[in-house]
Amino acid sequence: MTIKAVLTGDLIHSRSVGDTQAYLAGLKKVLAGLKNIYRFKAQTYRGDGFQVVLKDASQALHCALAIRAGLIGASPDKERWDARVAVGIGAAESRGSYGEAFVLSGQGLDGMKKATLAVFCRDARFAERAELSTEFVAATVDKWTIVEAQTYCLHLLEDSDQETIARALGKSRVTVNKTLNRAQARLLDRYLKSISQWIKEIPDA
Repeated sequence: MTIKAVLTGDLIHSRSVGDTQAYLAGLKKVLAGLKNIYRFKAQTYRGDGFQVVLKDASQALHCALAIRAGLIGASPDKERWDARVAVGIGAAESRGSYGEAFVLSGQGLDGMKKATLAVFCRDARFAERAELSTEFVAATVDKWTIVEAQTYCLHLLEDSDQETIARALGKSRVTVNKTLNRAQARLLDRYLKSISQWIKEIPDA
């Protein structure tokens, strides 16, 4: 079977925000905006939960960061929208949601506790490479401001130069450069490039 990637997540503090329905609508809008970019199938469940099945497993962490950047960037004043995301990498059945990737992702989210991003895979070599670096990435994203998330989201999805991002945000190129530096964009880009390659190197089940 082919290696698949499944993202299972839930909204953080969904019951304590000022407008839970707006938060849920924000999640659906983010997923709808990313669907064609990453060619995934998505569903929401249990109110604040969601699951994404990607066509290209190597884009799993790229997509996970895009979801979080989109949510944080859409946060209303004095609130922070965000999600915990568990990425399962493994075999997936051609029909239904019973494959290894689904199980790893779902069980992974249940066991994450305070973690906001983690990747789960039975391939020992991949797991050894990915675990610590992903934990550092999670710690970085957890500290993003709304503006940093908005700026990195454009950088991530549009692959635009800083002048183009500046025009989209109505800011100067210097401001965009400083914001991307604060968001640790260079290191995150290196992480995404590396982990995408590592996923491609996982042997088929």
